[in-house]
Amino acid sequence: MSTAPPMLINGVAGSQVPALDRGLQYGDGLFETVRCEQGGLRWFGRHLARLGAGCERLGIAMPGGALLRSEAVAVAAGMPRSLVKIIVTRGEARARGYRPRGDEIPTRIVSAHPWPAAPEAEFRVGLSAVTLGVNPQLAGIKHLNRLEQVLAQRAATDTGLQEVLMRSGQGEVVCGSMSNLFLWQGSELLTPGLDACGVAGIMRGLLLELAPRLGLAVRVGPVSVAQLTAARAIIVTNVRLGLQPVHWYEGRRLEVDERGAQLQELIDATP
Repeated sequence: MSTAPPMLINGVAGSQVPALDRGLQYGDGLFETVRCEQGGLRWFGRHLARLGAGCERLGIAMPGGALLRSEAVAVAAGMPRSLVKIIVTRGEARARGYRPRGDEIPTRIVSAHPWPAAPEAEFRVGLSAVTLGVNPQLAGIKHLNRLEQVLAQRAATDTGLQEVLMRSGQGEVVCGSMSNLFLWQGSELLTPGLDACGVAGIMRGLLLELAPRLGLAVRVGPVSVAQLTAARAIIVTNVRLGLQPVHWYEGRRLEVDERGAQLQELIDATP
């Protein structure tokens, strides 16, 4: 029987929410996954900014940043390195049906999880047959509706892959199931736009901001399956993996561009 992680629900230790919570009923909420090292929450201001943008878009009252910080630090206490998950839902439903009544009280769920084992030395990635639904109103934010990612990871079970890349219904490559995507193209990095679907990752934002300091241009634009197949070097990014070079894509060995390590050092030094 697994042990429940340290967790606070609306500031109280526990592991249960009401069955009528709209996060459970409809996926009506958002989440952030924050890297915590020695009690320090990395890039927490950026997480709060994305969470705030998502709350504004969904019309959910944003909890105070200081409160979320204190709860995140509290659940991670005693763990030298962890991932802290912050969930904010619209709260318990006040009426039946999709339409919120407007007087719901948001639910905060903050939990800490031990740092996962390091990925295997050879990071293998494939292309998923599961596509992402296009919805500009939800693009970029980290909402709770992750069934597309669940299906993609479920289909990848027993394949030996660490990540799968996902396309939109139009066939363009958008992101990984848990990561953002960058292709090395000479002195330039190419990453898909996220105006129609996908999550604007914290690590992606840091890379876009900091790459010019190393003289690297980053272009945001469409990425086709053909471009992915022809790429000599690929990076996937999230706050757990950092800038993870892909060693194998669809059974083809790729190069590792050493400028990725320089970028990672620059990102790690950024508060």
